[in-house]
Amino acid sequence: MYVSRLLFHTVPGKTGEVEQELKKLRDMVRSAGGAQGRVLHTHFASPGAPDAVFEQEAPDLSALEEQIRKLTSSGDFQTWSHRMSGLLTQSPKREVYIVAG
Repeated sequence: MYVSRLLFHTVPGKTGEVEQELKKLRDMVRSAGGAQGRVLHTHFASPGAPDAVFEQEAPDLSALEEQIRKLTSSGDFQTWSHRMSGLLTQSPKREVYIVAG
């Protein structure tokens, strides 16, 4: 099992709006065949940590790659991505973890 996390650094004052946009992403991921995603909003973190995180699980890397390919090729995702870019201070970063136990 794998966990994929997209890390978002938001423009000050825009974290709530980013959170709402990530809920839309969660719906798009589900439509692309992905497992239920989670939206995490930072409550307390070290300096430089992301303000919001989108997290999803996948049984293997090929399933995750297929979900990402299907999602990113959709027009809805392209529109969403363009809207999100104005809310972020930098491009999102992806981390993929192996679930160990």
